[in-house]
Amino acid sequence: MTAIFRSMHGRLFLILLVGMIVTASGTVLLTHARQQEIFDRVRVQHLSSEIADLIDTLEDTPLLQRNDFLLSPHSMGMQGHLSFDNAPPITRDQLLEDALRQRLGNLRIEAGLPNKADCGEAQMRWSRHLNATPQCQRVFIELHDGSPLVLIIPLPRMRGMSSPPPVWSALLLFALCIGLLAWLVARIATRPLRQLADAADQLDISRAGVALPEQGSNEVRVATRAFNRMQKRIYEDVRERTGMLAAITHDLQTPLTRMRLRLEKLPDETLRNKLVGDMQAMQQMLQEGLELARSLDTSEVKQLLDLDSLLDSLCSDAAEAGQQVAYLEHTPVQLKAYPLTLRRALSNLLDNAVKYGQRAEVTLSRDARQCHIRIRDYGPGIPPDLLEKVFAPFFRIERSRSRETGGTGLGLSIARNIVQRHNGELILTNHPAGGLEVHIVLPLTA
Repeated sequence: MTAIFRSMHGRLFLILLVGMIVTASGTVLLTHARQQEIFDRVRVQHLSSEIADLIDTLEDTPLLQRNDFLLSPHSMGMQGHLSFDNAPPITRDQLLEDALRQRLGNLRIEAGLPNKADCGEAQMRWSRHLNATPQCQRVFIELHDGSPLVLIIPLPRMRGMSSPPPVWSALLLFALCIGLLAWLVARIATRPLRQLADAADQLDISRAGVALPEQGSNEVRVATRAFNRMQKRIYEDVRERTGMLAAITHDLQTPLTRMRLRLEKLPDETLRNKLVGDMQAMQQMLQEGLELARSLDTSEVKQLLDLDSLLDSLCSDAAEAGQQVAYLEHTPVQLKAYPLTLRRALSNLLDNAVKYGQRAEVTLSRDARQCHIRIRDYGPGIPPDLLEKVFAPFFRIERSRSRETGGTGLGLSIARNIVQRHNGELILTNHPAGGLEVHIVLPLTA
C-alpha cells in the first residue's frame, strides 16, 4: 500500500478519485436538497389547497354529519376528526402553516410531525401499504365557528428521509465509474514516464540504443527527445574514449617489444634484469588497459547461460590449480549474458580473493527477479571509506592491494564494467567475521 502512495500513478489516481467523488457527492447532495425543497413547496401548495377545499365543504356540512364526512377517504390520504388536541407537534411545519393562513385567513393553525403513535389507524394502513415506517403529518385548525379540526395526513416516502437509499446507490455507482476513469487517466499519464524509466535502466553505454518514440503530451515529448539526445551523446563519448584507449595500448605494444629485445642485448645483467622487469610491468598495465577498453565495448552476443555451471567450472579449475576455492551453495540459475566477458569478470574476482585473502568461498542464490553471487575472502578487507574508491581505474591500496603483489588497479574497474553491461550491480562489503565480500546482483531473464 505504501508503494502505491509513493508512485506517481497511485498519487494521480487518488487525487482524481477523491476530488471527483467529493465534487460529485456534493453536487448530488445539493441537487437532492434542492429537489427536496421544490418537492416540499409544491406539496405544501397542493396540500393547502386540498385542506382549504375540505374545510369549505366541512363548514357547509351539518354538524351531525361532519364526523362521517371526515372519516371517509379524501385526497392525499387525509383523514380527520373533530376534537381538541392540545399535544404540541414534535416539529412545526412553518411552511405549511403560512400557506394555510394565506388561504384560510387568521385562524389558529398548527402543523407538524407528531409522535408515531398519533398517526392513527389510517396512517398505519398507509404505511403497511408502502412497507415503510409509519410517518404522518398532523394539522390542527380551529374553524370559523370555533370547532376544532385535527387532520392526519400521510407523508410520502420521499419526505422525512434524510438519506434515501437510491441517492447513495447512485453515488456508489458513480464512484465506481469515476474510480475506473481516474485509474485510466493516471495510467495514461504515467505510462510515458514508466517507459522512460525502463529505457534508462536498460541503457547500455557500449551499444547504440534504440531511440524512444516521441509520443504523448508536449512535456513528455520534450523529455523523451532530451533522453534520446543524451543516450546518443553518452554512446559516442564512450566509444571515442574506449577507441582511443584501445588504439594507444595496441600501438604501444610494438615499440615496447622492440625495446625489450634491445634491452636483452645489454651487457650489464643486473641493469638488464631491472629494465626488463619494468618493461614487463608496463606491458601488463597496457594489457589490462586493453581489457578495460574491451569491457566497455564488445561485439559479443548475449546467450542463455547456466550460471551455476559456470561458477562450478571456475571454482573447480581454481581448486585443481591449487587455490583454496570452495563453491558452497548451488542454485539452478539461467539468464541471458555475455558468456566470455562474464567469465572473465568472475575469474578476476576469484583470483583477487585468493591473492589477497588466502581462500575464497562462493555462494549462488536467487529470488523472483534477481540472482546473487557472493565471493568472500579471508584477507584484511578494505577500509570503509575506500570501498567505493577502489573501483576507480588505477586506484590501489598500498597495504593490501599494492603494486608489489602485481596489481595495477584495473581489475575491479573491469569487473564492475562487465557487471553493469549485464544491467547488474557489484557491491563490496567487509564481512562481519572478517575478510571482504563481493556481492554481484544480476537480473534474471525468462
